[in-house]
Amino acid sequence: MYIYSPMPWELIWEGAENFYPNYQEIKVGRLTLEVEPLSFNRARVVRLISTDPADYLDGPYQPGAVLEFVPKRVY
Repeated sequence: MYIYSPMPWELIWEGAENFYPNYQEIKVGRLTLEVEPLSFNRARVVRLISTDPADYLDGPYQPGAVLEFVPKRVY
């Protein structure tokens, strides 16, 4: 990987060694999403994992989108 920047290398990578993301993989329908939990019923999409190019154009599942989960009632 090459990074062309006038900033010093130390500033670009500052804090990177202490970054430990809490990502989880979930299934939504036929899609697999890598998400970052925000709260008990919300998560931000980090990555979409699919072999179908049309899935990447679907707005609700693009990286950065926030998903809300509604718990199912169990009787």
